[in-house]
Amino acid sequence: PQLTCIMPQWIELVLLAPIASFIAETITHPIDFVKTRKQVLKTNVSVFTLAKETYHSKGIVGFYPALLPAVLRHWVYTTTRVLLYEQLRSDKSSVIEKAAAGLAAGGIAQAIASPTDLIKVRIQVNTLTNTQQYTGVRDVITKVYQKDGLLGFYVGWKPNVIRAMAVNMGELVAYDVGKRWLLRYMKDDTPCHILASVYSGFWATFCSTPADVLKSRLMAGGSQYTSMYGCLTDTLKKEGVRAMWKGFFPNWTRLAPWQLIFWVSFEFCRKLAGVPQFK
Repeated sequence: PQLTCIMPQWIELVLLAPIASFIAETITHPIDFVKTRKQVLKTNVSVFTLAKETYHSKGIVGFYPALLPAVLRHWVYTTTRVLLYEQLRSDKSSVIEKAAAGLAAGGIAQAIASPTDLIKVRIQVNTLTNTQQYTGVRDVITKVYQKDGLLGFYVGWKPNVIRAMAVNMGELVAYDVGKRWLLRYMKDDTPCHILASVYSGFWATFCSTPADVLKSRLMAGGSQYTSMYGCLTDTLKKEGVRAMWKGFFPNWTRLAPWQLIFWVSFEFCRKLAGVPQFK
């Protein structure tokens, strides 16, 4: 189906990407919560056990402690990165040029959205450690600002931006290249979008998990780590290289369905609104 009144392409910026990211984030938020819990608590307990404990203690609601800031973050982050990537690369761009476009789009988008990511992580950590340091989103904003001012919202921004650059180099480029290859053999419809999103999910996870581990530990708060480098060296010294991919499975199981839901929804919304498909 297609709307009879074709919307201008800028509508993506204010409507299409936010709608698709809202759907994806709402469905996959529980996986993100369990992943963050495993990384922050530095536990060897399986993600299934952590999920079971969460359900028994708080029910389904326990998996959604930070949905609001997570959704707000993607409204800013996902909309910006996708639109920037499409502007920075062209049909004639090489894989290296697309990788550069993905790095730039991800870094810029996350730099803008970093405060919302910090709020999301603080609320998640507050819930999983039972510290009750914060009562909600407004309380996090108030206390962070009172303690450190505006700069307090950018704690951990370096690994945050690096992670976003890695994610988008993997996700956007893999989806772009993978979809273009698939279009040689199939139509530009849902099956093609599904296969391309699954392919991009693996590479996004592989590239981003090390930075994701550092980001979660830095943004969790406390004084254990004072810099990204200190966090990296301490983690490698105490836990080894494998610790940098701790949470890879839950991260992958979240990114894969998130991208699947987002890209299928986004492509459908674009088609419905009369905006050219992502290609």
